[in-house]
Amino acid sequence: MRKRLKKLGILMMLAAVALAGCGKKEAGVPRVLEQESGTTLATLGDEPIYLEEALFYTRMLQEQWEYVYYESFGETMWQQEADDSGQTLEELLKSSVLDTLTELHLLCAHAGEYGVSLTDGEQEEIARRAQNFMENNTKAVLEAAGADRESVERYLARNELAGKVAEAIRADYEPEISEEEAQVGRLTYALFSNTGLYDVEGNFTPFTEEELAKIQQEADDFAALAADLGDISAAGEQFPHTVIDVYFNEDTDGGAHPDVAGKARELPVGGVSGVIASDEGWYVVQHVSDLDADATSDRLEELKESAKQEYLQNLEDSWAKETPLKVDENVWETVQIDGLITEIGGDGSHE
Repeated sequence: MRKRLKKLGILMMLAAVALAGCGKKEAGVPRVLEQESGTTLATLGDEPIYLEEALFYTRMLQEQWEYVYYESFGETMWQQEADDSGQTLEELLKSSVLDTLTELHLLCAHAGEYGVSLTDGEQEEIARRAQNFMENNTKAVLEAAGADRESVERYLARNELAGKVAEAIRADYEPEISEEEAQVGRLTYALFSNTGLYDVEGNFTPFTEEELAKIQQEADDFAALAADLGDISAAGEQFPHTVIDVYFNEDTDGGAHPDVAGKARELPVGGVSGVIASDEGWYVVQHVSDLDADATSDRLEELKESAKQEYLQNLEDSWAKETPLKVDENVWETVQIDGLITEIGGDGSHE
């Protein structure tokens, strides 16, 4: 769960703003950051990170996590254990805030190296976004976050600048990945589910033994038809039954059930399997091709993007080792998450 929650936090801030942090005298520093001051929470090398910024991120993430996780954890969510390490949800969120601030400040501190800055037009747009932010958030959340228009504009500017640095770094790196490395073929499968049904109100009803026997017979009949036609998609149209295309090779199942992808690899191109039993139901699969040009091109781009992201992450990690974050724990302890800041009704809905 830890990875999921931390990812959510970063994505939320990216959606609301973009990325954050920067040094006072870097070439790329926006004008709204030049006179910043506050209570020092931590240092990253010689650069201070202020408590006011950390509090803002904490409350913004708190609001987001309450919307997403209240149903799972309940009213006392912040005091409950969030993962196998024994950390509470509060501890996990605060750790996520520090990780995010570290990443963002590091990125912005290197803006000058990559020739990155904000244009006057971008800064004017950020000022408009800051005003919209103030108008579209609740008074309770804004007060809890210590947010005013000036500070929000500052955080948005940091986010925008560091996001541009990240993109510049990624654009500057071109990974060497061949089309052969990216090659994928296609399998197509049909699933006859044995897991039961949900009604419109969300109530679950499992299949009876009689219904399961009928579903299994349908899977047998479908497999025979697909083998006779030599085309599982055509069988899906005649039966009718939904079929799903997946791109795969020796290294990736493309999201298909491992047993389905494994069976497809055993089949010759064009081959159709018999019924494959699983915990989810009964599958039928066809090994359609070993090379799909469009999917291979798409996968090549995906692999390149993944390599660029890994390069960026490794660079950030090396920066973090050179300038580790030093936190004043006594100051950080003043930020507590001991109650909800969103209004949640008796049915768990948010006002």
